[in-house]
Formats: sequence, C-alpha cells, structure tokens
Amino acid sequence: MRTQRWVGMGLGLALLGLGPGCGGSDSTGPVAGTVTVSLVTPNADDGAVLVTLTGPNLATVQAASSAYRVYWRLVSAGEVRAIVVGNLTAGAVLTVNVDDVGKVGQYSGSVVEAASRSDVVRASVAGYGVTFAR
Repeated sequence: MRTQRWVGMGLGLALLGLGPGCGGSDSTGPVAGTVTVSLVTPNADDGAVLVTLTGPNLATVQAASSAYRVYWRLVSAGEVRAIVVGNLTAGAVLTVNVDDVGKVGQYSGSVVEAASRSDVVRASVAGYGVTFAR
C-alpha cells in the first residue's frame, strides 16, 4: 500500500513536469518589438505632418531617419499623437515600440494636418495616410 502511494505520487509529479512542454517548440507568446510607420503623401514637398496612431499598447516613438525630428505624446495606452518635421517623403517616418509585433494588423493611423517645407499648411489632407509594417 505504501509503495503504491509513492508510485502514484511519483507518476503525478512526472506528469506535472511534462505539462509545461506540451505546447511544442512552435508555440510562442507575444513578441515585443518595433513596427515601422510609413507616410503616404500626394505631395513631394512636405515639411511637417501631425499624425494620430492607434492600437494596443503603443509605447515609445522614434524617427525612422536621423533627418527627421519627432515630437510625440502618449494620449493613452492605445493612442499616440506625433509631429514629424523634416524634408519628408513617402515611406518610413516613424518607428513605434509595441508589446506584440504580431498584432501589427490592429494598428491604424491618420494624418491630421500637413504643411509644406515652406511652412504653408495644406488646405486638405486628402490623399495622405499612414501604414504599419513589421
């Protein structure tokens, strides 16, 4: 009877030890990292844009190029507002640290305002946008 109890306890502990490995080598959780925010613009002479970015757990924001200057504010865990200044062209303008790069499809953004390199505010932001990519 005593031996049965020890064998049962040993078997139970062995099964508990195997439990965490049941996911296999291909099971992963969230992967923190950086996503790239690219500007879509109909103009070739942009000097500044104000963008709003939304998505789960946005963290720090940086310029995608040393030629750009960025001023940003975390409105909430799910919203960032940023001003990007420089000789802007279509393409990568920002990088954003996020808690799960696998959720890149859940991020979105918009251009709220834009100005030319000669400091003239655009009458419309039609044709402007932002995209997110890993």
